Amino acid sequence: MSESLVIKDFRTLKVWQKANALEQEIGELVKGFPSHEQYRLTDQLIRASRSIGANIAEGNTQLFIKRELFHVNSALGSAGECRNHLLTAYQNGYMHKEQYDALDKKLVEIIKMLYGYIKRLKLEIGNDSNFSES
Repeated sequence: MSESLVIKDFRTLKVWQKANALEQEIGELVKGFPSHEQYRLTDQLIRASRSIGANIAEGNTQLFIKRELFHVNSALGSAGECRNHLLTAYQNGYMHKEQYDALDKKLVEIIKMLYGYIKRLKLEIGNDSNFSES
């Protein structure tokens, strides 16, 4: 292998950093959820929030841009799922409106960043239309 091989480091991506910080915040938030939600909403919210950063990391480590695009799109889906679970938590009285609003705002920011990331990747592959999952 060449000594000049450059390994991409997902930890340098601002969107991953924000997703990681959100994951930590949600981990703290769910500690206050009722015990009967442990294997329902709590588990789903933790999994969805972790999936955002995990998919960004997995995609950024791929060799092929279409594979990276696939994983970033999956991160986008996980962010939407996370927003849904946060709304459910708020509607069930597990968090205050201020907490909900702040976390939702962070998720919207991450979603916008993911849209930008996807747009950049599409430009890199020379295809600004929808891509196939091949």
